Amino acid sequence: MGTTRTRKHLGEILVVNKLITKEQLDSALAEQQRTLRPLGQLLVSKGWISTKLLLQALAAQRGVAAWHLEESPPQREALAKLAVSVCEERTILPVKIQGDLLFLAMRDPDEIETIDLVRNVTGFRIEPVMVDETLLLKAIKDLSANWSEGPRSQVDILVREAAKDFSRKRDQGRSNERQVLTEAEARPVVSLVNQIISEAIDARASDVHIEPCEDRIEVRYRIDGVVHLKAVIPVDLGPALTTRVKIMAEIDIAEHRLPQDGRVAVEKNGREIDLRVNTIPSVFGQRIVLRILDQTIALRELEDFGFTDNNLWLLKTMIQRPYGLFLATGPTGSGKTTTLYSCLASIKETRGNIMTCEDPVEYLIDGISQSQIHEKIGLTFAATLRAMLRQDPDVVLIGEIRDQETAETAIRASMTGHLVLSTVHTNDALSTLPRLLDMGVEPYLLSTSLIGTMSQRLLRKVCTKCQTQVEPTEAETEFLASQFGLTQVGPLYRGTGCQACGGTGFKGRVGVHEVMPVTQDIAHLVACKAPIDQVREVAVQFGYVTMQEDAVRRVLNGTTTLEEVRRVISFDLVAPGRTCSVLQAA
Repeated sequence: MGTTRTRKHLGEILVVNKLITKEQLDSALAEQQRTLRPLGQLLVSKGWISTKLLLQALAAQRGVAAWHLEESPPQREALAKLAVSVCEERTILPVKIQGDLLFLAMRDPDEIETIDLVRNVTGFRIEPVMVDETLLLKAIKDLSANWSEGPRSQVDILVREAAKDFSRKRDQGRSNERQVLTEAEARPVVSLVNQIISEAIDARASDVHIEPCEDRIEVRYRIDGVVHLKAVIPVDLGPALTTRVKIMAEIDIAEHRLPQDGRVAVEKNGREIDLRVNTIPSVFGQRIVLRILDQTIALRELEDFGFTDNNLWLLKTMIQRPYGLFLATGPTGSGKTTTLYSCLASIKETRGNIMTCEDPVEYLIDGISQSQIHEKIGLTFAATLRAMLRQDPDVVLIGEIRDQETAETAIRASMTGHLVLSTVHTNDALSTLPRLLDMGVEPYLLSTSLIGTMSQRLLRKVCTKCQTQVEPTEAETEFLASQFGLTQVGPLYRGTGCQACGGTGFKGRVGVHEVMPVTQDIAHLVACKAPIDQVREVAVQFGYVTMQEDAVRRVLNGTTTLEEVRRVISFDLVAPGRTCSVLQAA
């Protein structure tokens, strides 16, 4: 059995080492009970001990060495091992390198998580040392203001270190084209890949793109739907970088001619993160994309998706139906599946048996049976759905309807007493009708099974920390007047860019929707293959509002910008003077 070390009290250390007297300690402790000030501050303020001696005593209490920044400033080569952003975030400072040991100045040497982080990103053994907190904060501030030679990103530092290492090996005549690296050779690349993933998670990225170019490799993060360049890596590191990601994803490192898929499970700050890895050959090497799925994020309520009251009422009405087919549409990354997951979560208490077939299963939902399809062995959406129908389900979620077989199986399931939810790739809710007919679905089957469709997009929200009120430009005024007949437009909002939003002016996203219920009148038009414009005219009478109108409403209330809306949503050319009663009322 191990023994538990008991840390000595600061006052005891000071008295034992004859730095203060017992009487001075008793007096300071009595005053501490009245003022609640730290004991060390009281002793220094009374002049009974110097700041330097206090630091040495505190360090001895923690079992580490004291470091006096005023006498021993940080070494430049030590500072180059850690990004300024990491120093600022963790309140730490690398001060000295001795062999494979990095001395790390900390205000609290007991922060094991910080020590592990620095060890992982630098590859050094870490020796924590204790410093005066005031001097530490000043040193970090000066470093941030004056250290122009070192990159602020830890990824950039690790890229530089790995490039140096590989350049040295090349100069020694050793090829970096080998698929298998020694442990020492792999260490810089392992740290680099780990840091890319860590920074992407911290930045709320949904995807990491590692894209080889002719003379470089670019690392990009997709944040709030927009891709941002985050790092440029020397092309020499490409093979080792690709090999490391493949090893993590447990896919064939020797296969570079065919696309491959894999999966990585990581943990960060107590959060379980799933990485879906895809590689594909390109002209300059293998392109890699990592989709980041945070398994610890709880499913949101439908009310949190940005639905208007009318659209939310329509959606809830449709998913409460005992049977029928409901379809969500939109491009990849528009949040269709997440919305359908929330639909399932909202009805699972009233439906006894809910089953899903997905590709892939993105989030695990307690109380719902989820299945992964595997087309290579014949386990398609249609085959899985047919098997599920023998499991007595009440509600079925199909990840995507891609072909006639899946569509007809889903429709027949909805006609035999099941509520079926699925997704289709179309531009809007109305386009779902001709898309299914084009797949070969009979109009009479579609008209009798479809209960509604919904289209969704995600718009970036103006950052609330740096939003500012602006007058609409002439181009914006003309656009709103020609598209929606809005001649009186008040001030709009834009983000000026700040630290909270990474200088983009946007933070977070909000959904915009169009929800179309398939009523008896609309079902009759579907059976007759009526033109889409005729279906739209009837749908408006039952609460249908176009996504364009829903999006512009968010511009007028300051949630987003017109530029962002036009980036995500397509607008048709219309005759000037068209009016929109919904927006005029808003």
